Amino acid sequence: MSTALQTGPRWRDPLALRAWLLVLAWLAIILLLSSESFSAASTGSLLRPLLRWLFPEWSSQALYSLHVAIRKLAHVSVYGVLALLCFRALRLSLEATLLRHAGIALALVLAAAATDEYRQSLLRSRTGSLADVGYDLVGGLVALAIVAAWQRARGALRDRAQRF
Repeated sequence: MSTALQTGPRWRDPLALRAWLLVLAWLAIILLLSSESFSAASTGSLLRPLLRWLFPEWSSQALYSLHVAIRKLAHVSVYGVLALLCFRALRLSLEATLLRHAGIALALVLAAAATDEYRQSLLRSRTGSLADVGYDLVGGLVALAIVAAWQRARGALRDRAQRF
C-alpha cells in the first residue's frame, strides 16, 4: 500500500465525523445568535437593566458603550470557538501541517462570518457589518494563535523530556 493512501484524508473516521458534527452544531448556534431575537435592541432590553443595577453610577452612554463592548466580545469568543472546532476537525480528518490546518480553519471562519453578516443584512432588525467580520476573524486568529503556542510548548516539552 502506498504512503499517499495511508496519509490521505480520514473523513470517515468516527472521531472526525463527530468533530465535524460539532462544527455544524456550533454554526447552528451562531445562526441562532445572529437572528432577530438577539439583535442589539433585544439584548439591550435584557442587559441594560442588569448593567444599570451593577453600575448605578454610570451614565447611559457608558452603559451603552459597555453593551456594545459585550456584543463585540461575543463576536470574538463565538468565532474563536468556531476556529478551534474547525481546527480540531481538520486535524482529525486531514493530514497536513499545523499551519495549513490553522489557515483552512481561518478561511472557514471567514466564510461563516461573511455569510452570517450578509444574512443579517437581509433582516429588518439586524445590520450586516464588515467590521463585525473583522471581529470574528480576530476571534479566530487569537484562538488559533493560542493553539499554535500550546502545540509549540507541548512539542518543546516533549523534546526536552526525550533528551533526558
